[in-house]
Amino acid sequence: MKSAYLKGCIGFAILLSVMFTVGCATTGPPLFGAKGEHPGPMPEGSSYVVERRDSGSFGSGTYLLTYKSLGIQTWQGRKVTTSDSPEGTLLSDPTSMKWVAFVKGTTPLVSWDPPLGYEFPVWVGKTWTQAYRITNHASGKTTTTEIRWNVEAREEIKVPAGTFKVWRISNTDPTTENIAWWSQELGIFVKSKSQRNAKHPMGQGLREAELYSHNIKR
Repeated sequence: MKSAYLKGCIGFAILLSVMFTVGCATTGPPLFGAKGEHPGPMPEGSSYVVERRDSGSFGSGTYLLTYKSLGIQTWQGRKVTTSDSPEGTLLSDPTSMKWVAFVKGTTPLVSWDPPLGYEFPVWVGKTWTQAYRITNHASGKTTTTEIRWNVEAREEIKVPAGTFKVWRISNTDPTTENIAWWSQELGIFVKSKSQRNAKHPMGQGLREAELYSHNIKR
């Protein structure tokens, strides 16, 4: 989110490069007569498994990663919803569902200011641009970047976990192009693709992920 997904969050986010003072623009009313609202935090105890395939600068291999909802918790004095994985825990704002930080235990690895994520509701043709600061807490460095988001289509796709109606949403920065297929039913990505270009400091690479199975009850 995704996250899904993390050298995941870091990869998806530093994606989404994972990915804002928000400058938001839209191209007009819903093209298909439908808007997508986020269903809110996953119920505590929900889980899902993602099959991830990495190549190039992302590394090499195919992995099954399990994500679990730990419910609403408090982090640095604010309420957050938590999605735990083998690589760490993604903390999101429980109202907007935007990403606040990615942590390992109690140690922050990456944080976003303002929080990073979609502007709901979404609809086909909606676009927005967001500037944000991302802090790498291991190096102590904070950088400012900008990402443009585009809701490209509403479609149906098949992944190992089943067939889902999704919103296809892309975002780009100078070094990375990302596409995510977001399920309004589940409130998570059921498929994602992150492509680093030659300008990326780590070099070219590809990360793809699909929902393998889930136990999410809304």
